[in-house]
Amino acid sequence: MINPNSTANRLAMDPEATRAMSDLARKDPKEAVKQVAGQFEAMLMGQLMSSMRASSLSDEEDSQEMDTYRGMYDQQIVQTMVQAGGFGLADALSGYLLKSLPDVPAEIAAEPAALPAAPVVRKALGAYEAAATAAQAPAVTSSDPLPGSKQSFVDTMLPHASQAAARLGVAPEVLVGHAALESGWGQRAIRHPDGRNSYNLFGIKATPGWKGDVVDTMTTEYEGGVAQKQLGTFRSYPSLQAAFDDYARLLSDNPRYQQALNQGQNVAGFATALQRGGYATDPAYAQKLQAVIRTVASI
Repeated sequence: MINPNSTANRLAMDPEATRAMSDLARKDPKEAVKQVAGQFEAMLMGQLMSSMRASSLSDEEDSQEMDTYRGMYDQQIVQTMVQAGGFGLADALSGYLLKSLPDVPAEIAAEPAALPAAPVVRKALGAYEAAATAAQAPAVTSSDPLPGSKQSFVDTMLPHASQAAARLGVAPEVLVGHAALESGWGQRAIRHPDGRNSYNLFGIKATPGWKGDVVDTMTTEYEGGVAQKQLGTFRSYPSLQAAFDDYARLLSDNPRYQQALNQGQNVAGFATALQRGGYATDPAYAQKLQAVIRTVASI
């Protein structure tokens, strides 16, 4: 069991603990291995929490303040789980590493400079330092990332929406609003397990005839007016433009959505036609879509 008072008990990412780890490695290599293993497990648990948040397709609009609060809350959950022993990964990992750690005689342990005999500790600390540095650096997952604010979301999406909107006979702001609703203004982007963005802005599922890439994620479906979380398979695109092009193709080619075409700036007509066509199972979908489109138009 990892010591609950150790540096491994700090929040999932605490780069300041690196120095304390280094000092401990000189004094007690075996304990350092255990604590580095605890930090590794905490980082993994933090990534799992982050992935679950990213996979959430809640209909609620999240503010930056709420995102910050949830991030702090998730860190506290991780810390509590580590204190309780976590998944047991740290114990298993430290046990494996300690098998290859040579015994350090007492007289050598008293001399910090004589610790080249503990390469496993140095490697483990090096991996921890690299992970901590990466956590502080801005994440770069593609050359075409989704923006972080409503204003930047609109500015980024409008150029991609123009061509698709012309094909559908609606205002570009209508499509940007639909993308904002489905993706939570880009904050609930559907991602692959390795973090790649699917650019699926419109929540389009992968039908049997879909030949492109796919990604599985949790989604909210309404059955009898009751919201339920389900695992769904969605289309994945190589770029934002590909996502808008496929969306325009879906609406223009599917007979169910013909009433949504050529609505111009008639937001209510477009939203109502989509809901009647079965685009979403949420009974309040049309009203939500209209509200978001109006928000886009006001920015």
